[in-house]
Amino acid sequence: MSTRDFRFLAIVAFLVLSIFLVGKVFYTRNGGSSRKSTGYDNLTPNPMPAWEKAVKNSSKWIVVTTIQLPTKPMITLSKLTGWSVVVVGDTKTPPSWSLENCVFLSVERQKELNYRIHRLLPYRAYSRKNIGYIFAIRHGAKIIYETDDDNDLIAKSIDEAFQVNLKELDANMLIYLPRRNQTSVNPYVHFGQGSVWPRGYPLSDIGLSSMPVHYSKFGKGLMPLIQQGLANGDPDVDAIFRLTRKEAGKKIKITFDGAAPPVALPPFLMTPFNSQNTLFHYQALWGMLIPITTTFRVCDIWRGYWAQRLNWEVGGTLTFSTASVYQDRNEHDFTLDYADELDLYKDAGRLVKFLVRWKPPRGARGFFDVARALSTDMAANGFWKSGDVDLVNAWIADLLSVGYKEPALFSHVDVSSVFAGKATFQPKSGITCK
Repeated sequence: MSTRDFRFLAIVAFLVLSIFLVGKVFYTRNGGSSRKSTGYDNLTPNPMPAWEKAVKNSSKWIVVTTIQLPTKPMITLSKLTGWSVVVVGDTKTPPSWSLENCVFLSVERQKELNYRIHRLLPYRAYSRKNIGYIFAIRHGAKIIYETDDDNDLIAKSIDEAFQVNLKELDANMLIYLPRRNQTSVNPYVHFGQGSVWPRGYPLSDIGLSSMPVHYSKFGKGLMPLIQQGLANGDPDVDAIFRLTRKEAGKKIKITFDGAAPPVALPPFLMTPFNSQNTLFHYQALWGMLIPITTTFRVCDIWRGYWAQRLNWEVGGTLTFSTASVYQDRNEHDFTLDYADELDLYKDAGRLVKFLVRWKPPRGARGFFDVARALSTDMAANGFWKSGDVDLVNAWIADLLSVGYKEPALFSHVDVSSVFAGKATFQPKSGITCK
């Protein structure tokens, strides 16, 4: 790409962000970026049960939910230096579950914590993981890494795989320069897998993966508050991919480009991210909430889109980094996955368009008012049901009651500093995929 072409793309990106920020400045002048949201006064934490008082606080927590006895990946996580682990059980989890250096929240212990969200969470549901998030925050979490009990960590450590220190960002990190009217991007292209797409990616946009990808060096003004790591082996793809691309009797084995640098998404550009190898910084811990009125194969993806849109309101960006775990999935019925993912196929594109156009209400006083408004509007537009609006309200109350500080609304950014100059990175093609 020539310097002239880069300047043109940078101008386009500048105008896109400027439109976004004009609305933001108008909003914050009328709402006040430092004001607190309404309706959450005089919240106090629940008394700790005796067993919880013995739990040591930690700034870095790992949250996992499981129905199995400790797996090999769990044993690996339990031995990581500087990290504490909380494991959320369910009715099918063996009552004898135990692992050194891990806090196990049995169903009985979850009741004793008496969080407001508890009465809303169904059993035998992935959303019980929400209890682990609140628990970690109450016990000092500034960073939370979430994964699943079948993800083998292939990086030396979480600290190596992710940008844990926001004061020392990866100097090689890039940021997408979106095309005109582009609202979604397939991050797998960046990591050498242009014919693969993540679960929850708008089906209508899959064909656009062959379009040229342009980048700038990552500058200042936005912070990578939510970071998604990829998975080699059998990564997070949808049932359509598995039904049409997987050979009978063979496992999917995909390898992403390990040399590709991290890449960030600017405001107005979206992509799905999951809950399987993801790191959240303190200013984005509110965004970990798993909804309850969607299906299992939809819940973390809808969570990701919701959090991604709200992340712009606090000056955050979503980043992707190369594979740091290996996923070896058990054989199961992909047609059942397909049925469970129907809302993704039908509504992912519609949700992206809705979120890109959505604007916070002028009367919102603080960030949590904005979060509640978006949650209500998503229900009104049929993306989830009113039960998730109730869940968001209870979640916010629980966050505040355990001492979480409501993020300030983002007021402005020096747009010229976000895009820090021409980047010549060219995604690879032909990386192992079979």
